[in-house]
Parts: sequence; structure tokens; C-alpha cells
Amino acid sequence: MNNETINGDIRYINYRFDLFTIPVLTTCLPLIYLIPTIFVIIKIFRVYVDSVMIKKNDAINPHVFFVIVLQLTLSFFYMLADYSTIRIPATGIITSWCASIQPNHFLKILYFSSVYFNYTAMMMPSLLSVLRVVPVYNPINLDSICQKIVRVSIPVIVLYPFLFCFPLIPAIGDCRQLLGTYQFGQIYFYWTGSWFGWRMAETLILNSIFWLATCLISNLILYKKIKKLQIKRESAKLRKAERSLTLITISMFPAYITNFILVFVFIFWPTASAYFLALRPYGSDCDFVFVPWIFYMTHPIFKQQKVTPLGAQRAGLERTNTII
Repeated sequence: MNNETINGDIRYINYRFDLFTIPVLTTCLPLIYLIPTIFVIIKIFRVYVDSVMIKKNDAINPHVFFVIVLQLTLSFFYMLADYSTIRIPATGIITSWCASIQPNHFLKILYFSSVYFNYTAMMMPSLLSVLRVVPVYNPINLDSICQKIVRVSIPVIVLYPFLFCFPLIPAIGDCRQLLGTYQFGQIYFYWTGSWFGWRMAETLILNSIFWLATCLISNLILYKKIKKLQIKRESAKLRKAERSLTLITISMFPAYITNFILVFVFIFWPTASAYFLALRPYGSDCDFVFVPWIFYMTHPIFKQQKVTPLGAQRAGLERTNTII
């Protein structure tokens, strides 16, 4: 990475944007799958409002559905943060503007938003995994336990990133030239002047390891318990719902992996980190794209099928047999 700011550098102020470059192509191509994904997320939100908030369908676990909806929302902001701090600056389209201004807190906030939603993206899969474990160990008090977990964990997830980002309060953001094979004028946002000479890399890699381990352990406990109890679902819907949630959890892992690789390389091979920086957004894209598509395409709640009346369905289902 680069330690020299371009702010005030006349060479960058006079820079002319070139439309026909690889960073421009890699910034535009993801729109092919990001825009359809947004429409899928809107459909998921509509089903959530209709089935959970309005009809209050007893066959649905509202806490798991809420966590998935929240995860999709946070992933959307994470994707926007990556675009504003990595993809768009790398195209060179804002280079002249960025070089013409002084380092400021607005650029720092843009960088901070990327780090903040990076932390939330790491924590949400663990929460989803824990909620899936609850019905296996305590199906009788499922609602009350899940409700308590969600009520406690959501504020923690919102506030937790500030524990590692508060030293950035006095820092100011600036623009820097990407090194390696990147062309002149292709930049990225960074910061300087934090408290205690704080660096984000070390805490990010430790959190990546911790939350990935938490997610993996939760899922291992889940499947070990299911295998031990030899649970056999009679309902095809329930089996499909469990498979859907399993695929959703797995689809969240690429964000862990790409983030871990980038931070690891940044710590030990800083000069090579510019190349991995270009790959990191695709890890968050996996999180943003795979989760809603898998959820929408595989979960029975989105299948338009004829079902038995709700009263009869409730009579025939145990409380542990919620379809989400």
C-alpha cells in the first residue's frame, strides 16, 4: 500500500479519466448481477412484511426471518461502502476531485463505513447459526429464547464495531495512489492521524478468525445433535427449509475468506495487498448475492403452492416444526 497522499498534487488534479480501463470494467460488470439481486431482496422484504408483520404466520420463525432480512440490509450497505471506497476510486473517475480537496473527515467516514459493515458481515452468520441451534436443544421455549437472543445480539452487533473503530475519531481521510500494476490516477481511500497509532488490520484478522470459528462450531454442534437424535422430518417443506438455511449459512463464508486473505497479505506483504484489494469486494458480493438468491429459490415460503388451511396446518405441526 501507499503512504503518500495525492491531495493537492497538481499531477492528479489535472488527471483525465479514461473510460476504457480494467478497473472501470470490473466496476460495471457486477451491476449485471447486483441489480437483479436488489429486486429479489425487495420481494423477500415484501414476504417478510406480509407473513411476519401482518399475518403473523405461526409456521414461520420470525426471529430467523428477521435476522436474514437484517443481514441482507447490512450486506446492501456493505456493498455500497465497497463501491464508494474501493471500486469507484480505483476507476479514476473521482481522482481529480479528490486531489483538489484537502484531507477531511468525510473521506474518513467513507472508509469507516466499509470497516463498520465489514464487522457486521462477520457477526451475522454466527447469530443465524446460533438461532438454528436453539430449536434442537430447547424446542419448547423456542420463541422466548430466540427473542432474548435477538434482543441482546442486535444492539451488540450494531455497537461492537465501534470498539475497534473509535480510534479513528480524530483521523482524517485522504486519497492515495494504488501501487503495483495499477495505472496512474487509480486511487483508494485511507486515513491518517488516529489515536494510539491504531491500525485496523490486526483487529480485523483476529475478528475474522473468531467469528468464523464461532459460526463453524455452532453448525458442528447443530449437525452433531441432529445426527445424535436421528431427527427425521416428515414434512418435505421442513426438509427443504433446513436445506435452504444450511446453504445460506455456507454462502456467507466467502466474505470471511476474502477478508481474511486481504488483511493477512496487508500485514505480511503490504506491497502485494493492492491486488487482493481488488478481489475483496467480490467476497462481499457473494454474501450480498448468494444469500437472497438461495433463500428465494430454495425456501418453501416463497413457493406458490396450494396448502392446507392455516388452522389445520397449525393443528398438525409441532412448535419445533416451523418452516423457517
